[in-house]
Amino acid sequence: MATRSSARRDTGVHTRSFTGCATCRSRHVKCDEGRPTCSMCAYFDLPCAGYKKDVFFDTKNPESRIRFRRPLLTEEERQRMSQWLVSTAPPKSTTRLLSRIDEESERHASCSDDIGLVYGPFGVFKVRQRQDECSSPLAGESLPLQVVEELESEDTSTSSPPQDISQILETLPMASTFAQWSPEFMQSLLEQPEQGLTPTTPDLLEMIMDQGHLATPSIIMPQRDYQLTTFVPTSYSPVSPLTSPSITKSIPQDAVFLLKHYSSTVISLMTPLRHKKTPWHILFIPHVKDCLAALALGEDLSHASLCTFFGTLAISAFSLGGVSQSETWLDQAQIYLQRAREHARSMLITAYDIPKPAKYKSILMAILTMVQVSNFSGNRHQAEEYFLEAEKFIRLRGLERKKSRKVRLLHHCYVFERMFHESIFICGANSIQRRHVRRAIESSGLSRCSVDGLSFRLYKWQNLQQEMLRVRDREEGENDLHLERPGLFSATLYPEIFGVPEPWILLLSLVIRLGVEKDGAEQDPGGSGLNLKDYISRAKALEDYINQLQRPSEMAIASATQQSLIDRHILENMLEAMRHALAIYFYRRIYNLNASMLQEKVVKVRDCLIQCQCADSSVVHGSASFIWPAFIAACEAEDPEVQKSFATWFDTSARRSGLSCFSQTLGSVEKIWEEKCHAYGKSVTWLDLMRRTGSQQQGLVF
Repeated sequence: MATRSSARRDTGVHTRSFTGCATCRSRHVKCDEGRPTCSMCAYFDLPCAGYKKDVFFDTKNPESRIRFRRPLLTEEERQRMSQWLVSTAPPKSTTRLLSRIDEESERHASCSDDIGLVYGPFGVFKVRQRQDECSSPLAGESLPLQVVEELESEDTSTSSPPQDISQILETLPMASTFAQWSPEFMQSLLEQPEQGLTPTTPDLLEMIMDQGHLATPSIIMPQRDYQLTTFVPTSYSPVSPLTSPSITKSIPQDAVFLLKHYSSTVISLMTPLRHKKTPWHILFIPHVKDCLAALALGEDLSHASLCTFFGTLAISAFSLGGVSQSETWLDQAQIYLQRAREHARSMLITAYDIPKPAKYKSILMAILTMVQVSNFSGNRHQAEEYFLEAEKFIRLRGLERKKSRKVRLLHHCYVFERMFHESIFICGANSIQRRHVRRAIESSGLSRCSVDGLSFRLYKWQNLQQEMLRVRDREEGENDLHLERPGLFSATLYPEIFGVPEPWILLLSLVIRLGVEKDGAEQDPGGSGLNLKDYISRAKALEDYINQLQRPSEMAIASATQQSLIDRHILENMLEAMRHALAIYFYRRIYNLNASMLQEKVVKVRDCLIQCQCADSSVVHGSASFIWPAFIAACEAEDPEVQKSFATWFDTSARRSGLSCFSQTLGSVEKIWEEKCHAYGKSVTWLDLMRRTGSQQQGLVF
């Protein structure tokens, strides 16, 4: 039996799980796939459920090139589509257009043997239509489309194609899909634009919709940017015979191009690891691709899905706008961002309704997407609002449930970004929105599901060294949302997503919490917070643990990266920069140590950043993770040369990534440097500047 199954795999024969009607598949019976109903269902006198509108490829045998799929349309829809296509092309026009195709093929045959004719969605011809024509035969009994009469009245002696077809043919030497555009190829094309691109088109089905949906792209024309060496598409217009013109217009024309840039470039900014198991590869990209396919097929989407879709396009457009210095892309990013905000607003109104309007993962992905686009665009105040919405949603809908791996991936993404945000955004600790979220969680009765407290207060530990070695069980490890309690959790996903051990994030949380205790004692000396003895004791324990912090072993780093020596070098320097930045943050936040005593650590952070940037001449993987240690160290830099090197790093990162958060963070750092110049020897920190100006008004960002 094993021999028979292996022989079937070798011959490339597909298994019956990929074929057959829904009734036979549910009964595990071999189906003859008869149309419109199979004979097996007729034999057993069962109603045939028909065939789903899915495209499913059998990839278990990579050596076989044979693929199997089910039709997207039912038998009735296919017959109606065939009748509609025939009715749109009368014999006279069809013969004339086919003869013109032959003539154009002969005319171009001398130039190239590889001729790509894109006269329509099926690669045959395109018939000009009136504006008042019917849109689609799939919506019901629609009238046949009328063909423009000018095709019948044209002079048959001329052999030149219509004007619109001539324009298409003229652009063919430059037509290609961006899936083939490597950086080296694009650079060579810019240097020798007369050579152009070949009109060959790869398998767009896998490139665009590898989740089982189909979208047919049109030609994407690159434009030469004379200021920067980059490609900017003029438009992207998905054309499908399955959708009406009104549906096609609702699809953003540059969606596929932006999604490709997001997949290839933007994701690399979020993690230094290049494996395909990150939350963006597993959750975000497939979800956005499904949204694009659903829009192409005219399906209705929830506000959560549309928020994620337009938010992702906004992030990619912001990045492209920054890289190419194109105001067009930045304006388009603002349009997508506004649409994402509108859907986010509608989503949050009904997010807690029963029955639920969307899946838990879909809503949380939408909120996290808005967090990302707010951070990348430099709007930290708006990011604060979405962080609080994410916390509220997780505590009310996520902690009491059994958490799958995908849900835990999303929770880790939230906590990782929230810790860095909380370490800097301190002026809004008692804001109205935070109090509102706290009351909503407490009144729901679900605060019992949270292992940690609802405010960033310090856990009453005694011996930190002993507590950090304590093994936490699954409930404590998953429901200690903001890492309040020290301990080890073997199922953590931080090293797998960001390459950072969980104890590092936990120590940052403990420093934040001790800083909150310090602020509370300064504002209310007679309060119920820590006394001076306990404060000093805990601060000393944290200081010792941070100074003794060990980097992951070389074997652990090699296992995490699974890539080249350059990737390992980048990850090692990122961890080293975070370790020194964590110490700088501790000494400034807890002890308010003079900056002159921290210059050695500042220089070490600077050196790590420069080494990573020199190791990768393109966008450094995980650049978004570098921005926190860069900000913490740069604020304390006193040497003008060191300040200049930090400024150069921020400028280079902004130019390579296209994200304004780098340049805006540099603006905040330069404010602090300016304050130091006018302080006449007085120690000035980012804490002083934030307390004086207020982060909600001035927007101090990192």
